[in-house]
Amino acid sequence: MFGWLKLLNPRNLQKEVDVYGYHFSWKSHISVILFAGAASLALGALFQLTLPRLMVALAAAGILLPILILDMYRKMYEQKRFADAVTYMEQMLYAFQKSGKIITALRETGEIFEDGQMRRTIDEAVAYLERGEAASEEGLFREALGIIEASYQCPKIRVVHELLLNEEEHGGELEQSILILLDDLELWKRRGYRLQAEKKKSHTDNIISILVSVALCAVALYVLDAMKNMFAVQTQIEILQLGVIQTSSLLFLLFSLYIFLKSSRNLTCDWLQAETMHPSDYIRKSYETVVQYNEKKEKRKSLLWAAPALVGLAVALLCRKPVPAVVLLLLSVFLLMQHRVGYRLARKDVTEEIYLALPGWFMELALLLQNNNVQVSIAKSGEGAPPVLAQEIAALQQRLSEAPARLQSYTEFCSRFDVPEAQSCMKMLHAVSEMGTGNVGVQLNNLIVRVNEMQDMAEEIRGERAAFRMKMIFSYPVMAATVKLLADLTVGMAVMFQMLGSMGGV
Repeated sequence: MFGWLKLLNPRNLQKEVDVYGYHFSWKSHISVILFAGAASLALGALFQLTLPRLMVALAAAGILLPILILDMYRKMYEQKRFADAVTYMEQMLYAFQKSGKIITALRETGEIFEDGQMRRTIDEAVAYLERGEAASEEGLFREALGIIEASYQCPKIRVVHELLLNEEEHGGELEQSILILLDDLELWKRRGYRLQAEKKKSHTDNIISILVSVALCAVALYVLDAMKNMFAVQTQIEILQLGVIQTSSLLFLLFSLYIFLKSSRNLTCDWLQAETMHPSDYIRKSYETVVQYNEKKEKRKSLLWAAPALVGLAVALLCRKPVPAVVLLLLSVFLLMQHRVGYRLARKDVTEEIYLALPGWFMELALLLQNNNVQVSIAKSGEGAPPVLAQEIAALQQRLSEAPARLQSYTEFCSRFDVPEAQSCMKMLHAVSEMGTGNVGVQLNNLIVRVNEMQDMAEEIRGERAAFRMKMIFSYPVMAATVKLLADLTVGMAVMFQMLGSMGGV
């Protein structure tokens, strides 16, 4: 909150906008403030808000305005970062294919960018390589490319760099790996732009929902106010000026402003980071719940939890208290089954997270398999694997060290979870392992096809989540308008009944 309030100072807002590489002039700032103020005054006049409430609405709009301005620039910044990252990866692959040298590829790639974050980051990496002094055991090339990875935090960039580092250090056949990555990048780019287009459409729908809700509530108020003139008895009551109506109108407008802000903020997410369904700590605990699940032990725990409710149920039945008995019965059933419910929820959430993580890991494996055997490729891919797969990869390596030729060593990977695609890919890996690193082209092509299918499925999961979130926002103005209309109609009916009572008294 303190950070948001700091943005009320135009100088602080300008500094934040500068971070995103844009310039927000004083003229633009004043124009936006005037427009927002005019819109707030128009809405206040529409609902005939009293001066104190109108000042509250203006203050809320003034506080949120800098956030909306900053979000607008952040949205453009994230879109540019995504476009720059895609261009960088594609150009690096083409340039490295020609020269076979990372520093030459970096120089050629940097030339296509104008002055900006990507150009400065590439120049910094090139300067680091030209100094020729490594600061750690990772090596000069890995440290230089790490500058770009740290600046963009994109898993795809790390995969590209791993391929280039492997070729720079060990050599080998490069053309097939580059073709695989270029196809993967093209699909990833299309999915990214498609998802953002869907979000923009949903944001437009949300704005329309807000405007329609505001218009509907305003019309309803004016209709109620006009209905009092239908009675013979005249009244001095102005429905729009009643305290309850004024307060509900103010709260409705403030909530509509919050909905607009929430919808707008969904467009400012990092395009380069793969969305996760749940926090990492929650997934880690859920994974442990599934792996360590002991049904007999959990049944005993559930029985202990349900014991007080069962005792209470028996007492309620003996005392012939039907309502408490029904409540305690439902509570007892829930407590007796809670271990199964918890296990199924944990298993479902981890399965979704695995679906999101597997395509990237398998794609990295497919690239490593171009020049390494299966066990070496799995070991190398485990270093930067998603956390949800870390324990499964470690267990896979352990099984392969004990029985490398056994099919079950591969198919037990993620076997506790409902991921049939993983089992299919692991069977292909077993076939590649049995063939060696020679004639494995057919199996690798099949693996890549399966990986692309999994990526589409993962993006569908992410897209459904984003669509659901935006659709929920679409329903908020409708729910708010419903509450507002119910409150206004209740007050309006009370006024009408009062007038009817006055007519009866006359």
